[in-house]
Amino acid sequence: MSLFAAASRLVFLGLFVMSGSSAWALDLDWHGQFRAEENVIYGFTNGVSAPANNNGGYTIPNSGDSPATFQNLFLRLNPRVLVNDNVTVHTDLWVGTPDQSFFGSDGRSTGTRSYYSTTTGNAAISAHTLFAEVATDFGTVRVGRLPLNWGLGLVWNSKDDGTDRLPSSGDGISMTTKLGAFSVSPAIIKYVDQNNNPGALAAPNYNAGVTDYTISLTYKNDDEQVDLGILFLRRIAGINSNVLSPFTVTSDSATTQTVNTYSYAYNIWDFYAKKRAGVFTISAEVPLVNGTVSGIDYSTVAGAVKAVAKAGEHWSFSADIGSASGQTNGQNGATPGDFSAFSFSPDYRPGFILFNYNLYNIAVASGSPYNDPVTNAKFLALGAKYTTGKWSHAFQGLYALADQTADGVAGNIYFNSRDGHYETEDGSPAQSNKLGFELDYGLGYQWDESIRFGLETGLYFPGAYYDFNNTPTPNTHSTVFASNFNVLVKF
Repeated sequence: MSLFAAASRLVFLGLFVMSGSSAWALDLDWHGQFRAEENVIYGFTNGVSAPANNNGGYTIPNSGDSPATFQNLFLRLNPRVLVNDNVTVHTDLWVGTPDQSFFGSDGRSTGTRSYYSTTTGNAAISAHTLFAEVATDFGTVRVGRLPLNWGLGLVWNSKDDGTDRLPSSGDGISMTTKLGAFSVSPAIIKYVDQNNNPGALAAPNYNAGVTDYTISLTYKNDDEQVDLGILFLRRIAGINSNVLSPFTVTSDSATTQTVNTYSYAYNIWDFYAKKRAGVFTISAEVPLVNGTVSGIDYSTVAGAVKAVAKAGEHWSFSADIGSASGQTNGQNGATPGDFSAFSFSPDYRPGFILFNYNLYNIAVASGSPYNDPVTNAKFLALGAKYTTGKWSHAFQGLYALADQTADGVAGNIYFNSRDGHYETEDGSPAQSNKLGFELDYGLGYQWDESIRFGLETGLYFPGAYYDFNNTPTPNTHSTVFASNFNVLVKF
């Protein structure tokens, strides 16, 4: 019997016993989702082959696999056990993963997202969330593997709406106390420091991993139709942490990069506001960051604003604008004395191609094809949606600029925001800040209340930013076309 079959029978047998035995006297509530997708991407490479060293700028090598075609298959099961009036156990069981479960593949995680999310690891069925919720006289206590979401989802993002790929979660305990229109929620969150890989077991490292100490205050007034919130997050990583971060490498050589052993400790003050006024809804989130990373100062700011307006029964219009700081250059071969780069949660996806598909990972068959977060970028997306009956049509235009670029001075150092490491410039032309623009169209058909069919397509016109490959001869690129056909079943 396969591991998948054995694990499946064990889970379902346990749930059947809990729900069916009068001795347990427990209620079991089920819901979940199933989705299958087909992806096709043309024209995403911009180089003939991989560069001879690791200082190749933003080359996407031609692997001979254009168009790229791959499928996703994912099942999420959310049984909820009602123990009594005060205690509920919530689970979010994954059969496969939403970003790497390919047809003909085991869909196991590579662990490259572990700095912002926790899963069971290389298992046929994994637990994205698994926690008990207890109602007390002081508030609602949650303990276990918790879903994490805040504001628009720049830092924590867990939508669970059928479009999520890399939702946030972490192991810990939280308590939420409501005082009228106010809610206060302190929490301690621990992220996994390595995959639970039976073939590579190691002794625990008690000075590793990432821990968040958080407290949030929210205000919600339905009469005034306003929501306000502030999240304070203290993030600490041990000096031998195996958890990846958006900045993992701080030196380079002609043939290899050296990963530093480092710790970090920084604060995030994350402000959120939402206002509804008639047909208009506007939301904003602004994280402010300060602290240290690997012994140097870390200070940065990011932000996003979303506005939606309904025009009659069928039309709605939207605007999405955001900014994530990049890292400044180093002069004369010296790395900068501080760090300023910020990375959105990868589940914040303003575009269908840009900030969604990781085209480099697709070309080199490395990592998740969907892990392309907003970083070192400023963007503006304008959209319109027309809904009639069971049909929906969505249109969007997206334009983006880079925050920091290579200055073209030989011997200076710039930060490659795609790979997360510094590279030494060879004196090639200065890099443009134009990331490019794209046009997207989405067609949806709601068959019934449970089944939805969708088709998304996009044309991405890469900007001159991607010409830069750290050689005198720039990359060449063409228009990227992508499509995704999907079936979503909710139950």
